[in-house]
Amino acid sequence: MPLFKRKDVPRLIQAIKKDEVYPVYLLFGDRFLCRDVADSIIRAMLPDERQRANNITEIDGDRENPAHTMNLLKSYSLFAGRRIFRVMDSRLFFSKNVAKSFWGKAVKAWEAKNPELAARYLSRMYGLAGLTADDDIMNLPASRWKKLFAFSKPQDVGWLKEIAVPDTGEEDRQSSGADLVEEVMKNGIAPQNILILIAEAVDKRKKLYKFIKETAVVIDLAVDSGATAAARKDQNSVVRDLIYRTLKDFHKKIELRALQLLLERIGFHPVAAVNETEKLALYCGERESITASDVDTIVGRTRNEALFEFTEAFAGANLAGALLSLHLLRENGIHSLIIVAGLRNFIRKLLLARAFQEQPHPVYARGLSYGAFQKGYLSQLKEIKEEWPALLGGHPYVVYKTFLQAENFHLEKLKKGLARLLEAEQSLKSSSVEDTLILENFLFDFLLERNKTFAI
Repeated sequence: MPLFKRKDVPRLIQAIKKDEVYPVYLLFGDRFLCRDVADSIIRAMLPDERQRANNITEIDGDRENPAHTMNLLKSYSLFAGRRIFRVMDSRLFFSKNVAKSFWGKAVKAWEAKNPELAARYLSRMYGLAGLTADDDIMNLPASRWKKLFAFSKPQDVGWLKEIAVPDTGEEDRQSSGADLVEEVMKNGIAPQNILILIAEAVDKRKKLYKFIKETAVVIDLAVDSGATAAARKDQNSVVRDLIYRTLKDFHKKIELRALQLLLERIGFHPVAAVNETEKLALYCGERESITASDVDTIVGRTRNEALFEFTEAFAGANLAGALLSLHLLRENGIHSLIIVAGLRNFIRKLLLARAFQEQPHPVYARGLSYGAFQKGYLSQLKEIKEEWPALLGGHPYVVYKTFLQAENFHLEKLKKGLARLLEAEQSLKSSSVEDTLILENFLFDFLLERNKTFAI
């Protein structure tokens, strides 16, 4: 069978409607796109909604026992019609050669202040290498890292200490499961039974992948996540298609300027593309066309922008601005623990910068210009540091701005702030008090009591 791409999906759906159906479908790539295409395949196979309710079995790939799934595939159904088994997040096609893909997604999730998602991707890496949650990959020697994950150890791994990685330990079972799936496919799946496998990454060299590609259907829904012009073009194409398809269901159109603005605000977030487009369509009411003004009114700023504004207000001891940004974050559905994680990381950066400022050498002068900071102070500081802290990585201007913000706080104040933030986090996890009140209390406590005398 040929490998199907995103553009081939409509043709594939039409073939299914003509009863050209295979017993196994493998979809891999972007998770939302895979789920979306799988839904279309299922609707084509089971057009009757009531039948779908009875004839679909959803299986979590993270917890799947492949042997149990294969037993289900070999058994006959009590219900009439096709019986579909959808395995979400299948691990059957993993190997250490896909670890780099999961690392990239983990980094992206961390940068987007989503530690839970980052932990999920890291747990996949741990499983591929046969590690447990107790293993410390941050301090692995570069040679050991390369052997375990099949790619060179990145320079910035300091953020890993902030992530609580869940333990899995399922890789041996998944590996043997791949052989079992191939065996069942060769011997024959029970008539009318269909297996849909969804994976975020696959090792195309694996025997099961090659076997399914030769005998069944493989759909490649991967999207280049890079920052090159070609990658951005591909990403915009995916999001644009989702926007147009969603608008079609609402019998709406969108002006070119409005589309451009919507793409800028959403970025490559397929779920957000659908959700925000639905909100715009409902907001327009009877109007047929969506305008740039509608987008400006309805579609909020990105989470990164909102979090940036929040930390900027926090660093400037702007209590009113911090409270306003906090409420905007909460209204946009940003979880309280994500806000805490962002604040914790930010305060740690300020604490580190402030500690450097208080060292006798090199001497830090308050209000230093960027040129003097970059060519003088920062160069001297890096010379005496055997290992530059990952928390202060990035462009020199970003580091400079962190040092300027750190001037506004005493070292002891920042230490106490971290301790109080930990108390707030514990309250969020265990208290019945409303989340926003806990965060507001922390802001009042920290920013109103800030000592505004500076002695460097």
